[in-house]
Amino acid sequence: MAKYFRWNPGRTTDTTYSGTIVKRFLKLDSQPADPTATSTYYKVDDVISGTKTLVHQDKSTGKPKKLGPLSTDISEGDFVSKIMKFTNRSVKRNHCLSDWIVMRSGGTRMTMPYGGHLWRTRSGTTTQIASSPFGPYGTNISNAIGDVFFATEDDDSTSRRTPLHCLRDGDTGSMVPKSLSGTRFGFHSSRYGGSQISIYGLKDGKVRYGETATGSGGYADAIGTSVEHDIDAGEIITKNWSTAESRIYIQSTEDVIVSVTETDGGDRMIVPPASTYIYTRRASHKGEWTSGSNATHSNNLVVYSTNSGNKVWATEIGDGSGGDAAMGLGIEFLANTFTYGNTLSDYCIVAPFGETNVTVKYHNKTNGNIEGWNTLHTHSIGSSSNNPASPAARFEDGDGGGGTSHSDYNDSGGASDFASGASMWWFEADKPIFVMINTPSQDEEMLLGWMRRSSLNDEWLSDDISVKSYIIDPDEDLFLVE
Repeated sequence: MAKYFRWNPGRTTDTTYSGTIVKRFLKLDSQPADPTATSTYYKVDDVISGTKTLVHQDKSTGKPKKLGPLSTDISEGDFVSKIMKFTNRSVKRNHCLSDWIVMRSGGTRMTMPYGGHLWRTRSGTTTQIASSPFGPYGTNISNAIGDVFFATEDDDSTSRRTPLHCLRDGDTGSMVPKSLSGTRFGFHSSRYGGSQISIYGLKDGKVRYGETATGSGGYADAIGTSVEHDIDAGEIITKNWSTAESRIYIQSTEDVIVSVTETDGGDRMIVPPASTYIYTRRASHKGEWTSGSNATHSNNLVVYSTNSGNKVWATEIGDGSGGDAAMGLGIEFLANTFTYGNTLSDYCIVAPFGETNVTVKYHNKTNGNIEGWNTLHTHSIGSSSNNPASPAARFEDGDGGGGTSHSDYNDSGGASDFASGASMWWFEADKPIFVMINTPSQDEEMLLGWMRRSSLNDEWLSDDISVKSYIIDPDEDLFLVE
C-alpha cells in the first residue's frame, strides 16, 4: 500500500489527518480524505521486494521528493551507488559552496582555493568585491552584520559556485554558512560571563530558546523554551543570558543557523545542529539534546547517545590558550575537501569511515598563481575495524609532534607554524572527515569543507546496512521506505 508524506520541519502534530511524525515529515499509511492540493500529503508508492525508496524534500517548495525505487540486489542493485551520489551532492556536505552569513561584523579571512569571483549581498544588492580568475586567492574582507558572501567560477553572480571559506582570526564564529542549518541546537558555557546567541532565519518561522542555568540538563530543562519567538527569513535575532555555567538550547520550526559569543568576549564559536554522531578532537562537555544525559564518548573522538538515534552535541572548552571554545560536528555535515587561508600550527583529522587517505598541502606563491601547491603530509588513518561509532584520528603540530592520540601533539595553538608560515592550506581525503585547527590567535575551530567535483560519484560506503545506518538514519531530512 502506498505511503503519503508531508514536509513537517517544525515537527508539529497533524490534528486533521493524524499523520505520524517521522523525523521532519508527517507520514500516512493510507490515502488522506482530501486531495494533495488540500492535504499537502504526497504519494510514495509502496516498494516491492528487493527495492527501497528514499524520501527527501525540496526546501524551496516545501514538497517531499523521492529517489527510487532503488534495487538492493547484490549483483546489480543501485541502492548504494545512487544514495552515495545523492549524499555527495548534499547541501549539508558542501559548506564552501553555500552562502556565508555575517553574524558579527569585522574583518574576515576569505579564501578561494581555485580562485574565482567573490560576491557580497548587502541590503538586497549583490556586488562583486574581489576577483582572481586564474588561481588561488585569500584576503581579509571587512563586513557588516547580515552581509551574505559567496563565490562563483565565472564573472556572473548566478554562475556555478566555486569553494569559498570564511574564518575570522579571533572570532571564529562570526560567519556561518547556510549549509549548517537545522532546527535543534545545544551547547555548553562555563566562563566569560553569560552567552549571547545570534540566530539567522532561512525562512519565516518560530524559534524557542532557553538555558538550564546549570552545567547539566536538556532541552526539557531549559528555562524560557516555553515562549515562542517570531523570526523572519534573512533576520538575525540575538538573545543574552547572564549565567556563566549553563547549557543553552535552541529549537525552531524552520531552518536557522546559530553562532555564540560570551559577554566578556571569549568562547566565540559556530554552533552546528545536534546530530546522531558528533565528532570532536578530545574529551568535551557533551549532552543528549532532549534530556541532557546518556551521551557518551568513544576514544574521545565521537559523541553519541546510549538511547539509540537520539541527537547529541559536544563543546570543547579550555585547550590551554586562545580563549575560545569549539563545537563538534555531526556526521551528515562531514566533507572530503577543506581549505584555510592563514598560518597553521596544528591540526586534528578524525576519520569515521574506515581506512582513510588524507593529503595536506600548502600554497607558497602569491595570489593568482595557480602553481605552488606543495605536500606537507600524507596520512593513512584507521583501518577496516574503524566505523562512525569508533573512528580513528591523526594529530600533528608544527614542532614535529604527531601521532594517533590526542596526547601526541600540542593542541593549544602554541606550536610553530608549519611550512615557514604558509598561509593557504588544502586538506583532501578519499572519504568524509572531521578537521579541527587553531588560528593564529590560538583559537580552535572546526573547518567546514565541500565534496570536490571529481569525487561526486565516489562510493565510500559499500553495503546497504552502512548506508542506512550512517547516511539516512542520522539525517532528519531523509526517510527510507522499505
